[in-house]
Amino acid sequence: MPPDPTVAEAAPRANATTPRLGSAAFVTLIGGVVLLATLETAQALLAPSRAPTKADWTAAAAEVRAGLQSGDLIVAAPAWADPQVRMVLGDVISIPMATRMDDARYGRVWELAVHGAHADEAHGTATRERRFGAVTVRLVERPPAVVTYDFLEHWNEASVWRWDPAARAATACPWQGERFTCASGGSVHRELVEVDTRIRRGLLAPPVTGAILAIEFPAVPLGRELVLAAGLHDVWARKYANGTVNVEVWIDGQPVRNATIGNRSGWQSLTVDTSARAGQTRPVRVQIASPQPNLRHLAFAAEARR
Repeated sequence: MPPDPTVAEAAPRANATTPRLGSAAFVTLIGGVVLLATLETAQALLAPSRAPTKADWTAAAAEVRAGLQSGDLIVAAPAWADPQVRMVLGDVISIPMATRMDDARYGRVWELAVHGAHADEAHGTATRERRFGAVTVRLVERPPAVVTYDFLEHWNEASVWRWDPAARAATACPWQGERFTCASGGSVHRELVEVDTRIRRGLLAPPVTGAILAIEFPAVPLGRELVLAAGLHDVWARKYANGTVNVEVWIDGQPVRNATIGNRSGWQSLTVDTSARAGQTRPVRVQIASPQPNLRHLAFAAEARR
């Protein structure tokens, strides 16, 4: 007998185990939520007790002051602890220390650390370590690099010019006041700059349109290596512009290293092996150019080391 089309077909009966499985999953979910809430609550209650107190920072600073020697470096770990370190040791953190190119010239490094962190600068042999509450003080020692020539200290000995590739002509940028100034645009001067959210000392040498900006140091006493670090100054300029800058290092009229610096490059380091020329005095030139120079505030620092 054919089915009556006016009668709706009965819905299939649910499997008897389905409600039980659903209840089990629900209970598991609720248990997970409760466990997560418990862990979050415990973390919120325990975190303040693990955070360094003012007394911790004061005691740690006293430890550093007791053993501090001229030329020592002081660093924080992790980086977000740096403001606290400056609060208790700011009077002995000099501007050259805070705005250093890197840590190579420092043979002794005091590290103030929390939560077991370590600073990149604190590499070497730990010769002293003490804990003051949530702050650990470590003294790390290693052989320091000997700087034979600091380009920032001798920057006014340089000669600066613009090279126009199309016209194949060089135009000198004479010293005017406190900077080298190019008549057709461009300048070089020493300044405190912000690169990668850190303050550094550098030569501010923005690239110029359609030309190469050259800064030459005529008599550099070379050691085993020459190190140059460069980056783009000004966080707002990095937000509004995207052009890259090409930086070239020349020694004795020959290119030896180059790098392309962009918004994400940070404070990029270039190392040139000069061991074959160690003990010699040679001209060193830094050349800067960009296809999109708008808001490209390039800054650099350099050292010759043995």
